[in-house]
Amino acid sequence: MKNLIVVPAYNEETSLEETVRKLRALPREFDILVVNDGSTDRTGVIADELAHADRQRVYTVHLKHNCGIGVAVQTGYLFASQNGGYKYVIQFDGDGQHDSESIGQLVVACERDELDLCVGSRFMNGAGGGFQSTPLRRVGIRFFGLLLGCLTRVRVSDPTSGFRCAGPRAWRWFAESYPDDYPEPESLFWCLHNSMKVGEVPVEMQARRGGESSIDSLHSVYYMTKVTLAILCAWMRRREPAIE
Repeated sequence: MKNLIVVPAYNEETSLEETVRKLRALPREFDILVVNDGSTDRTGVIADELAHADRQRVYTVHLKHNCGIGVAVQTGYLFASQNGGYKYVIQFDGDGQHDSESIGQLVVACERDELDLCVGSRFMNGAGGGFQSTPLRRVGIRFFGLLLGCLTRVRVSDPTSGFRCAGPRAWRWFAESYPDDYPEPESLFWCLHNSMKVGEVPVEMQARRGGESSIDSLHSVYYMTKVTLAILCAWMRRREPAIE
């Protein structure tokens, strides 16, 4: 049984080729899907070239318009559900921030601890430093960590991390329902709220090599307000049955 690495990419022409090159160095049990989220630069062309060079492992999906990170990642979950044969689905950014060598650690943790979702954390002991986001974002990360802890009684040190490995119960549900934008804290809360098993492993991240963040200082207040309200609304709803 294979695993699928989903690489959402929006205007990542400067970093995508190097990102996929490192992913291709992983064992052949890992397929790679690049989801071109309506890029306006050469991201789509580069993705097709990479898929053409390794047709057995690298795939591409092109969204006609920029739909946001949530839609791009859910496209990956839908690809996994429609093509079959995948056990774990790993979300991995195309901007060069994530460490491909840490993917195995996330998968091992899911196997060993029977996790439904494993998050790569910059803030656990053993993470080894590296880039830990801007001061403003770190405030938001701590806030969401406290919010999730209060609502679920589970401590998560890096709730906004986009480096995650989802097991079958989680990603099959994500294929059916997933937040459109800023999805990481919301989907993490959904897993915790619905009694899925969530864990973290320490990882090191780097500053992005290209592209632009979807959250700048002007959008930070909107981001925190929207995600907080979404989590509180989900907390007040009844728990949903997971897809087995």
